[in-house]
Amino acid sequence: MVETFKLAKTKFKADLVIFDPNNGDGALKARSKKTKKWGMYQFMDVEEKELIPMQYDSLNFYPFNGKYTAIYNNGKVGFYLSYWSYDKQAKQTVACKYEDYKRFDADGVSKLAVKKNGKWGWVDWLTGEEKSEFIYDSTDDLPYPHYKQNYWFDE
Repeated sequence: MVETFKLAKTKFKADLVIFDPNNGDGALKARSKKTKKWGMYQFMDVEEKELIPMQYDSLNFYPFNGKYTAIYNNGKVGFYLSYWSYDKQAKQTVACKYEDYKRFDADGVSKLAVKKNGKWGWVDWLTGEEKSEFIYDSTDDLPYPHYKQNYWFDE
């Protein structure tokens, strides 16, 4: 771990490196010394992968077996797809324009509620498409998310 830490700091010209404390998958967040932007990388043996480019004010680690994670710019949250699920299709799918978020399990399907202009609504985390009006004061007020949430681009 010490060697990976040193390598990450040198390779990415990082002033901060944080290892994922939950998944044990070699993932780490690194912050650019120059731009103060964060990215996520994975070091396994001699192989290194960029999971999220170094262009965000902050970002969260992926939840265990999570398809996406939260990324932040200018105090707003967006979402980035997981490399482990989407390989070369992993990318930012939801713009950093929301104030807050909450994940839901709707009958075994992962759904995403987001807050915009103080109101809650649903967004498709795979495409970024807003799936409801943003008129709800809390997540408890949201109607059941009847839209189809795909897990793959070709569905």
